[in-house]
Amino acid sequence: MYATIQEVKDGTSFNEVSSLSDTKIQSYIDRATSWIHRVAKKSFESETDPYLLTDLKTATILLVEYLWFWDQSEVKEGAFDQIESEKLGSYSYKVKETKAAPGEETGNKELDSILDSLKPRVIGVSFFSVSGPTRMNSDEV
Repeated sequence: MYATIQEVKDGTSFNEVSSLSDTKIQSYIDRATSWIHRVAKKSFESETDPYLLTDLKTATILLVEYLWFWDQSEVKEGAFDQIESEKLGSYSYKVKETKAAPGEETGNKELDSILDSLKPRVIGVSFFSVSGPTRMNSDEV
């Protein structure tokens, strides 16, 4: 757990989230923590880097908001609605795309950036090596 119930209540942008029961917020925190572990493919339980801990707390709070938002019945109904555009007389509208863009987890730029930074990276490892140019004797040419 990277954020406490009180930190979520204090850090959320939604009054509806801060007014949830502690049990419900804890449930969202647990889901957010699981999401972070799945994306990062690791647990940060023994992490001491204060900058990373701040990112983990921020990601938790944003994921709690994200999960709460997607749990709203009208949002779920809209997500399953197949209507992309509609015309009523001379008035027409197009429904906003609700999916995350390719390469994004949630569509929230800050949250996606944090989640991406938590993913494991393989740097400077090559399973195959290529030798340099073959040295030929001048008499072989």
